[in-house]
Amino acid sequence: MAQSIGVFIPILGILCGLVAIIVGYLLKSQKLKLDMIREQRGSDASNGEVMAELHRLKERVAVLERLLTDDDRKLATEIDRLRGGDVRG
Repeated sequence: MAQSIGVFIPILGILCGLVAIIVGYLLKSQKLKLDMIREQRGSDASNGEVMAELHRLKERVAVLERLLTDDDRKLATEIDRLRGGDVRG
């Protein structure tokens, strides 16, 4: 009986080593998955910020275009009015 226990001790040591290696691999893969999920969430948040900034800038450009267009119409109307005044004068 003592001899059979003596055989199991090295086998148990080898099995413990294999279990430790497998568990270490599984933990490492889970950590990589969690890191990828965190990175994806971070990029989603930054994408949202970029989209919000893009929307805000588009609104500003639209306002500037409207101001430029309105000023051109007002300027054209003023030139036509002045031309009409010069011809009369």
